[in-house]
Amino acid sequence: MALLNQLEELAQEAAKAADIEITAPFTFSVAGVDHPHIHSMVQGLLDAGAQLMHIYDKNHYRANALHQKFQTGEVVSELSQILHSEVDLVATSIVPSERCMLGVQVLEHNKHFLSAKAPFTKLSQLHAAEEAVRRTGKKWAVFYSERLAVEAALLADSIIQEGLIGELFQLTGSGPHRLQADTRPEWFFDPQQNGGILCDIGSHQIEQLLHYARTQEAEVLHSKVANYAHPQYGAWQDFGDATLVANTGVSQYFRVDWFTPDGLRVWGDGRTVLHGTNGYVELRKYTDVARSAEGNHLYVVTDREEVYFSAEGKVGVPYFRQLITDCQYGTETAMTQEHTFRAAALAIQAQEQAISLTKVGEK
Repeated sequence: MALLNQLEELAQEAAKAADIEITAPFTFSVAGVDHPHIHSMVQGLLDAGAQLMHIYDKNHYRANALHQKFQTGEVVSELSQILHSEVDLVATSIVPSERCMLGVQVLEHNKHFLSAKAPFTKLSQLHAAEEAVRRTGKKWAVFYSERLAVEAALLADSIIQEGLIGELFQLTGSGPHRLQADTRPEWFFDPQQNGGILCDIGSHQIEQLLHYARTQEAEVLHSKVANYAHPQYGAWQDFGDATLVANTGVSQYFRVDWFTPDGLRVWGDGRTVLHGTNGYVELRKYTDVARSAEGNHLYVVTDREEVYFSAEGKVGVPYFRQLITDCQYGTETAMTQEHTFRAAALAIQAQEQAISLTKVGEK
């Protein structure tokens, strides 16, 4: 079981690399809690040693609920109270179409900015963000959680870099989500506000292509969207897929949807398969259907062995510590600014050029 021993060693090395000590104080505020992704973002920053100073949302109830959960941070009544404070970073999960305008304000007030995905719904917003970064020198970070917060995905990176599956040549990805329509706000079903399914949850998949292929250059070859089963929401989309190719020759196909059945124990059976010239790795990120409700499963096959490995609790999530040190010292260890924006740009392009499929039942 030499391969299993190698995976254990890689996990231990990754865990050591994730154990970054934050030596200087770092403060942040929350401005906008429209999407629950803010909860994992706040938790990650707190766990990394940051201090939550303020919470703002136009809905005072939501702001208070976040305060009650974390028992820290002052609930403030105006965004200006955060913008004119001395905090280092502002985090948000405000409505996607509003994230760019907020981010520009944050940077212009000499603060770093952390957004949930999708950071933009239009290329014009992306260009405004790029200009704000050039003008201020501050960071515009995006929490692409389906890689950054998944230990199996982080360990897969080490597997690729170690050459255990040879040269990477393709990624295939599946990102199903549970709809729970009765819990969703009106903006969720408005493509003008959420950006569309490829811009939104598809951005996770595209970010992974750029990261694993070690490039910032890729092309969207083909993309499709559909509303197969929810005509009551009009132009909203419950399915999308896309094919891309990086300038390194690595290709990707991914599919995303809002069709997770109620019988599944988690919100989505997210999977990624990394295909190499001497093997492959399958990531079952959030569950192993009918076997385990835990996540972070890896199935690794090489030209010598096939093994199963659980990364749960073995690798750690270094992103937030890396982001804090990047903000403090001007480095780019968590994610480069170019990578952050390029993933968003490709997701918007995939959305804008997507073919709209015929709805089920229509001719």
